[in-house]
Amino acid sequence: MSLELIENQVNTKINHKDIILDKSSTCSICNKSNLIEIMNMPSLPISGQFSTRKPVGILEGIDQSLLWCPECAHGQLSSRISPCILYDSQKYALRTSLSETSKEGTKVFLDYLKKLTFNKNFNCIFDVGCNDLYLLKEMKACSKIRVGLDPIWISNKPDNDDPDLFVIGGSIEDADLNKALPERPDLIICRHTLEHIFSVKMVLKKLIDFSTEDAIFLFEIPLFESLLTRGRFDQIFHEHLQYFSLSSFNILLEKCKVELIDYTENYQNWGTLMIAFKKGASKQKRFEFPFTIKEIEQRKNLFFSQMDNTIKILLDLTNTPIYGYGAALLLPVLAYHLKTDFSFLKAVIDDAEEKDGLFYANLPLEIQHSSKITKFNELAIFITAIDNVKPIMTKLFPYRPKHIIYPFHIM
Repeated sequence: MSLELIENQVNTKINHKDIILDKSSTCSICNKSNLIEIMNMPSLPISGQFSTRKPVGILEGIDQSLLWCPECAHGQLSSRISPCILYDSQKYALRTSLSETSKEGTKVFLDYLKKLTFNKNFNCIFDVGCNDLYLLKEMKACSKIRVGLDPIWISNKPDNDDPDLFVIGGSIEDADLNKALPERPDLIICRHTLEHIFSVKMVLKKLIDFSTEDAIFLFEIPLFESLLTRGRFDQIFHEHLQYFSLSSFNILLEKCKVELIDYTENYQNWGTLMIAFKKGASKQKRFEFPFTIKEIEQRKNLFFSQMDNTIKILLDLTNTPIYGYGAALLLPVLAYHLKTDFSFLKAVIDDAEEKDGLFYANLPLEIQHSSKITKFNELAIFITAIDNVKPIMTKLFPYRPKHIIYPFHIM
């Protein structure tokens, strides 16, 4: 599958009245209204959009903030942006099959599933947020029928010659599961999707009601505790509406009358939580959230301090050509917190051939394939794909760049 692109940057102004669908006033998990604003982000840029041409004007950002519930330790965004802005198949660029990090995360997920279910074969697997079908294709031997649902397939259907693989274009909120699926699923998987959903309780109850009585659910979500531990406030962006803690997700399960089976953390892949559950209204174990509001503030302030120091270092390298390394989807958000448009970078280097020659739709940056870069020993390299820092560093060391700059203290 090719990378989806924005061909033209036409309108740099956004009508906020048209694209902000909802404003949060109560917690998505426990319905309490005493939410605390953790982080205010005026004009936060949209991420994950590329262009075949250098943008003439930079797309305006959208006001956003992160709220936190002291009752259940759940984080959530204050505003829900229209999905047509964020997820249109001609704009949303995240494709599992094009990302080595995503493919590695998929392998970890499948290994955990096999361990959890003892390599059981299922009758019908339902993947909520199937992306480009990479996961379902990897699960061909696990089930008679596989069904994937994702908004990216609203406009066009994928090339699919597998008669046992069904694809639904749309959102789980709007889908009529009785009409869309050939039968009730006995395994429901959901990787990196629930955090994108506004009405999480409604969606989870909908899936529970439609599943078989012995169905197993395995979800993977970014864990709020991991974000705070690493100080990765750059991982807060418009697409992720929900920031689940182990505490808040377990309370969600309790409210939906399902029983926790097992959970594990995949810290190396976005610090995610993989959590399995099934139907059953047993009393849930309560988990204590390990951070106070004061400690959250301290970690946020440390994040801003690192951003301030990083941009000072970068701007001080006046006599050395600086390149970014890694055309990450969230680079516009990192640029936002560094208070720069990265116009001082010569280009962003990336190992993906399909990105060569592309531009960010909302940054004046061109992407160049790594094969085109020579004389690394004369260059300063700024790690722009933060979550791929370890493999990038491994690749860079033999080239001996003049400088390597990384904006965070924890790798």
